[in-house]
Order: sequence, then C-alpha cells, then structure tokens
Amino acid sequence: MTQDERSQIKKYFKKFPKWAVWMIIIGLPLLAAKFLGVIPIGLGIWGIVSYFQKPSDEQMDAWIQEDLKNLQTRALAKTGLDPSELVAEAVMVYGPRFWDIGGAEVGIKKGKDGIVRFMPIGVTVINFTAHQLTAYQFALDLTTGNPLSERTDEYFYRDVVSVSTQSKTKSWDKAEIGTNALSVRQLLPLMSGGKLQFNAAEMFTLTTSGGTSIEVVLRDPKLIESAGGGSIPTDMADKAVQTVRKMLREKKVFPATA
Repeated sequence: MTQDERSQIKKYFKKFPKWAVWMIIIGLPLLAAKFLGVIPIGLGIWGIVSYFQKPSDEQMDAWIQEDLKNLQTRALAKTGLDPSELVAEAVMVYGPRFWDIGGAEVGIKKGKDGIVRFMPIGVTVINFTAHQLTAYQFALDLTTGNPLSERTDEYFYRDVVSVSTQSKTKSWDKAEIGTNALSVRQLLPLMSGGKLQFNAAEMFTLTTSGGTSIEVVLRDPKLIESAGGGSIPTDMADKAVQTVRKMLREKKVFPATA
C-alpha cells in the first residue's frame, strides 16, 4: 500500500470539520466589507470539500484485508512454523484495540453501510498443527501497516478446556492507551473514572487448563453508541469458535456433542 493510500485511511476517520462551517459563517458578513470575507469562506469551503473526498467503505475494507493477508505469513514466521506443518486452514479473529498501541492513532467511524470501523485493529491468527495450536496476536496500525505489541502463544490441544464468545467487563488505565493526545481525546466518550471502560464487551475467549487464555475484544455497545449506532460483525469470530471446536473434537479433547 502506498503512503498516499495510508494518508487516505487517516482521512476516512476524520470527523466532520465544524470549524469550516464557522469560517463560512464568520466570512459572510465580512464579504460586504471590501471582500474581507473571501479568505475565511474559501477556507471553510475547502475544509468541507476535502472532508468528502475520502475513501469509500468498500475501499477501506479492501485495504484492511490487504494488510491482514500480508500479515498471515508473518504469523507463521513469528511462531516458527513451516506451512507443511499445518493440518487445517488458519482462522483469524479481530476487533477494536485501543490499548498497548504506543503512539498509534485511534479512529472510530460508522460507514454509510452502517458498519462501525476502527483503528488500530486487534488481530489474532490461529494456526493448527498435528498436536497443538499457535496464536499470533498484534495490534494492526492501519496508518503504517505495522503490527504493534506482538505476542505469540502455543497450546497443546489436550490443554484447551474451552473456546467461546462471551460478554465481559473490561477496563484499561489511561497509561495503557498510549501517548497520542489526539487518540486519548477520541476515546473520551468511552472513558470513565480515567479508564477506558467496556461494560459489556463481547469477546472471543480460548482458555486452557493452566488458567491462561487468549482473548480478543470483538465489540461493545458503548463503542457502537459512540460512533452513532450501527453494527460490528462478528462472523469471523463465530467461524473461529466452530473451527477450533472441530479441531478439538478431532483430537478427542472435546466430546462429540461439544
């Protein structure tokens, strides 16, 4: 993806420029005073026109999928796997990720199609080998294409005790959000008591007998509300749950009725 396209991604998440409207309002009465209003009116019109010259929802989805596809190879490298070791197609789960992202920019926007999109994206890629599954987790920074806060885990099938989607209360301290002041302001509607707060976060969760787990936040009502409504699809998470359960049944970890 080119740098110009990365810039377009930033533009997609920009909020409507209210300042541009005020520039036009301020400029109108000045227009009668020897054309002094031409400059603010011109700036206001430029701001509004620029706002509407941004990528479509379909283009955004295409760019996101391009980044995710490119990082699937990295998932194998980071977990030390060769493609020949895989016994099933990998599954991917992703959702909003606004914590442990360093100085990355945060964006939340409801598209014309009613789908709420966001950046960064918290991604988990699960690969399956003969005796264990591996997970590669990271935050995808759409403005650069770089994976942030990478983590890898591997579990023997016999150690996995459950995989499901469930609702949980989750919170993160302000220090965990990052250092980007603009991003912190963007998240203010989602914060309570100085913390980023999700009271009913729907999550993909894989838990082991040792008490360790893989968790991916999929969506939260408060997040959707902050975007002005809409929806965040969870089809990929549902597919991941079904695929992991199928693998566990085949490895005789779960009973056939699980």
